[in-house]
Amino acid sequence: MSDLPEEDLPLVSVEEAVAEVRRWLEVERVDPEQIFAMADARMIYYKDLIPLLEAGGEDSRLIRFAISRGRAIRRARGTPGLLRITPPETPGEN
Repeated sequence: MSDLPEEDLPLVSVEEAVAEVRRWLEVERVDPEQIFAMADARMIYYKDLIPLLEAGGEDSRLIRFAISRGRAIRRARGTPGLLRITPPETPGEN
């Protein structure tokens, strides 16, 4: 997990969060009907994330927190499947 306590975790901006959700839906092809979060009897679906983010308020802040926390966790663990920028060295090649 991240070294930062949750209260010190910098929140992504609304614009960054919307871009992240669009990437999930358009590039990663996440099902818009899939549940993003559940609390008590309330469910938030991926299709609802962008309108909630753009509306502002507590829902927007909580979604931004979840995205920020997810990024911090992925950074701490190291995300598999990232593109390798430098090619692996070939033995005997200089």
